[in-house]
Amino acid sequence: MDIGFDGGFFATKAVAGASKDEEVTFPSFAVPPVESLMSLNGHETVIIQSERTGTLLVGREAVKKTLAGARDEAASWIQGKPYLAMFYRALSDLTAAKGATVNLVTGLPLADFQRDKDTLRMILEGSHTFNQQGRYRQTLTVESVRVVPQAWGAVLYSLFDDKGRVADGDLLHERVAVIDVGGRTVNYLGVDGLSDIPAQSRGTDRGAWNVMRRVRKFFEANYPDQNKLQDHQVMGMILDGEFYDAGERVDLTPITGPILDEIGDEIVSTATQYWGARAATHRRVFVIGGGAHLWGDRIREAFRQAVVFDEPEMVNARGFYRFASYIAHQLLVGNSEVRDG
Repeated sequence: MDIGFDGGFFATKAVAGASKDEEVTFPSFAVPPVESLMSLNGHETVIIQSERTGTLLVGREAVKKTLAGARDEAASWIQGKPYLAMFYRALSDLTAAKGATVNLVTGLPLADFQRDKDTLRMILEGSHTFNQQGRYRQTLTVESVRVVPQAWGAVLYSLFDDKGRVADGDLLHERVAVIDVGGRTVNYLGVDGLSDIPAQSRGTDRGAWNVMRRVRKFFEANYPDQNKLQDHQVMGMILDGEFYDAGERVDLTPITGPILDEIGDEIVSTATQYWGARAATHRRVFVIGGGAHLWGDRIREAFRQAVVFDEPEMVNARGFYRFASYIAHQLLVGNSEVRDG
């Protein structure tokens, strides 16, 4: 089974095929479960049980049932039980098999990649036994793990089709760039003929969560009860441009507008520093990550060759899956080179 897994700070995404039924995404949040007195949304309550993680409520219900302040934003979160529980939920959502083998491709932010790639590989590789509460136990064996820099997902998604075949042969020799705007980080990747250019590839720590923190300061001064909500819920307000206080709509754009402009200008300025004015020598500038919903238009204004993907938050996971399919096919035919066609 080939799987692309993208454990982001805002959302966990995983892909095991070309159809929507073979994709899963949920908020990256896991906490000890608290049972509701009554709920009509039992299908959203996903509890993962395993010896390695204990018992944890994972996803949207975990966000709704926890007070603010429990979200992890450190690079070391990959070593924690919540991260592994999110991985287990993704696997169990993608397959009901009691036993299966997995060929996995996943990613890390550029700033964390060199330091943490071997650690993440050791965490995910091997046999994993777990179950979703109310279901039978599963034992899935991750036979191979390929860890890649997250921004590469856009290149891999464009290069390959869902069967792991080369679909865009131009990428074999083109110069392209990627801006991957996440919650904690923004990844800038320069690629020439499928090799990244170190001087043009960096990661910064000023992503979408900085907007959320500015809104929290506004809440603290003006709407303190709103600060009791989880970061994921506040980010939803930012994307909507509004929130409701005691049933009354409050326009949030006067608060978010200045910080969105500030970070948007910073993204463009940083990209220009790495790739030159207008990224003129790069044929395409791929824009991915959940932050593309906030800054995609600003990036398009600066780089006319920018390509902002539909569902940009899913591109890394889809690209990882296509690369996993490519690897599996190459192993099958005994070939390890990327070729057109």
